[in-house]
Formats: sequence, C-alpha cells, structure tokens
Amino acid sequence: MCCSLAIQRNKDAVARFFEGTHTGHLDVIDETVAEDIVTHGFPGGNPTSRETYKDWFRGFAESFSNMSSEVLATVADAHRVVVHWRVSVDHTGPFAGLPATGRRATFDGVAIYRMRNGLIAETWLFPDTPSLLAQIGDAREAA
Repeated sequence: MCCSLAIQRNKDAVARFFEGTHTGHLDVIDETVAEDIVTHGFPGGNPTSRETYKDWFRGFAESFSNMSSEVLATVADAHRVVVHWRVSVDHTGPFAGLPATGRRATFDGVAIYRMRNGLIAETWLFPDTPSLLAQIGDAREAA
C-alpha cells in the first residue's frame, strides 16, 4: 500500500476509535484495535486486549460523565498516529481514591498509536492527570 494511503487509513482508524470510545460506542474497539494490544500509561492499569480496553473505558465512565472531547491536532506517518486531545467531564464517581465531587474538569493529553495493518497495535497515553486531579480536588477539602 502506498505510504499516503497507509497514513490516511491509520488516521481514519484512530479518528473512528477516538470518536467511538469518547461517545460510549465501545464496539468500535473491535474494528480499530488489534486483539493483542499493548498499552502504556493508563491510569488504573494498562489494557492488554480488546475486552480489557473496553473495560478501561467503562471504568472511566463510572468515574466521569457528561464527556465532551475534541481533537486538537493529529500527526501521522505510515506506522504511528499521534493525537493531542482535550476532554471535559463531570466527576460523578470515585477516581484515584477521591470520592465523586460533581465538579467539571477539562484536561488535555496526548496519545501515540502504533499501527499495524490499519489497527491500533500499541498505545502510549499521556493524560494531564495532575491538572485533572487539581480540578476535581478532594471532596473532603470542600466540606
């Protein structure tokens, strides 16, 4: 496959993955992620399969609701896609030992996806977790 076609195929797969996983349509993982996915940097544990990837997103949704997201930038080559993203969420369940605060938080991050045959084979996730934690704070402090 020509380089420009591979790059576009990879960008399209990551865009479908991002849109689906950030709107609760987790079946998109079956279409865009390799079964033997390798992940790094996921708060709470690194998924090791499509099903544990879905479980990670379900767990995130148990802690945060009313999510909106946007892609700020995408850079790609024939083997990798890098996405700079921003997410806004309401803290409605326990996260990182903090009980739900109900606070709205907006944070950004970067994800690097290594692609294989048009599927995400490896993910490095770099969320701005310190910013998220600073915004949701500790409910005990607010009391």
